[in-house]
Amino acid sequence: MNELTRLNQISEFFKRASAKVKLITLIEKAKKEYDSFDYTSGIQTLEEAYKLDPSNPAVLRGLGCMHQFNKKYDRALEYFEKALEFSTSKEIEYTLIGMVYYLEDRLDEAVENFNLAIDENDSYTKAYEGRNQAMLENHVKILDLQEALKKYF
Repeated sequence: MNELTRLNQISEFFKRASAKVKLITLIEKAKKEYDSFDYTSGIQTLEEAYKLDPSNPAVLRGLGCMHQFNKKYDRALEYFEKALEFSTSKEIEYTLIGMVYYLEDRLDEAVENFNLAIDENDSYTKAYEGRNQAMLENHVKILDLQEALKKYF
């Protein structure tokens, strides 16, 4: 191997390492912004990270969570579904999608996604918790409807 090829390989290695450090720094910054409820800054930070690595599930999840807390549920779902494409821990995305549906009071779809999360990882307790809450709320709605029908008839 000639010296120029070797120097180019070393240069590329350092570029990749630098980009990875920048990505991690941006994700950590966004986490701090999220923890301090500064979702607008968090979105801006994660959009920078997205430019560096548009297939990073942590970045996509983060963007989804930021939009979810801004009550932009359609945008949140877009990011969670995109994260699902690249994730090796799909139970996380299915649970996040289930939570969006839960917040939108689309309980059947929420339960469906929590079940998909459980299918991916039957030890993932957050999926069970979400599913149980959605099923409980659905049951309460049925009971309320039955009571309303009794009063009506």
